[in-house]
Amino acid sequence: MKPTLLIPAAALAAALLSAGCGGDSAAPKAKADAPVASAAADLPAGRIAFRRYFDPAQTHGAVFTIKPDGTGEKQITRPPAGVVDDQPDWSPDGRLIAFERCPTDKPCSVWTVGADGTHLSKVPARCKLGPICDVNSPSWTPDGLLVVGIAQGRERSRGGMVQIERFSVERVDVRHRDQRTIIARDHWTGDTAEPAISPDGRTVVYTRWNSWRTKPVDGEALYAVGIDGKHNRHLTPWKLDAGDHAGFSPDGSKILFRSYHREDAKQADFWTVAPDGSGLTRLTRVDQGTLVLSASYSSDGKWIAHATDGRDEQADIFVMRADGTGGTPVTRTKAWDSAPDWGPPAS
Repeated sequence: MKPTLLIPAAALAAALLSAGCGGDSAAPKAKADAPVASAAADLPAGRIAFRRYFDPAQTHGAVFTIKPDGTGEKQITRPPAGVVDDQPDWSPDGRLIAFERCPTDKPCSVWTVGADGTHLSKVPARCKLGPICDVNSPSWTPDGLLVVGIAQGRERSRGGMVQIERFSVERVDVRHRDQRTIIARDHWTGDTAEPAISPDGRTVVYTRWNSWRTKPVDGEALYAVGIDGKHNRHLTPWKLDAGDHAGFSPDGSKILFRSYHREDAKQADFWTVAPDGSGLTRLTRVDQGTLVLSASYSSDGKWIAHATDGRDEQADIFVMRADGTGGTPVTRTKAWDSAPDWGPPAS
């Protein structure tokens, strides 16, 4: 199983990974460095959910929500020390937030919570293999079901790479206690990680990562598959190293993702691609060393919430236009804020 890209701040400068460091800059410098005029008036409704780390080692974190103009911040979950609540995802009606809860020394599980912080509930996802059963990366379907990633079985390692025995994408119906496998990789061949469902509920995009048993070794790319498990297809070139919780635009025509382009010495940028693999487009061209994290479209598709360099060499939440231009901060704290999900107008 590929190690997480969110690493402690002390290691970020050398790694230049998804949780990297940087100066006290604004949003990533885009291809047209235009300021956002009257951003507060132009931003659509819907609160942004995100994860905030409470400690430099990133072992304790909770889900918060905030208005796109930076007001009305609320802490939604209150995990104990040594636990991180991460990767929030709004339900279609804006009443619930699904998220992954990851203790430092135990596998992750998926939970839901009300938008006001009440009615915390664990999602009853099941594993076929043991001893590891790690449930992660929840994404709501339009009809209120959940799609999750599940890493299960035994781990093996080779040459510094660690791989779980089976990684699958599963559809979970909490109400009826029903669970169905959409796609899986077995025998330590690689991951089917970070699934996200399309607005029409028909397509799942996920990050495919290869272990030493699959070529290209250590390759990472986006794939898409039907909700019925059919028509699995390769979307992005291996050289892009695409991934980090890709997401669909509200009309389903584009998939937004973060990529380390190998020709650019692993500097991340934002890209989009159509669900059939056409129309690959680079949105940003940021300076080397700029922090570029996972992102989410606004409900009207005109804006993107993302995280980049903020105060005190920590990440903050920003918004930019959907074409990658402009930018303005939403949070400006000494804590590490990232993993945003822009909720529907009702949120």
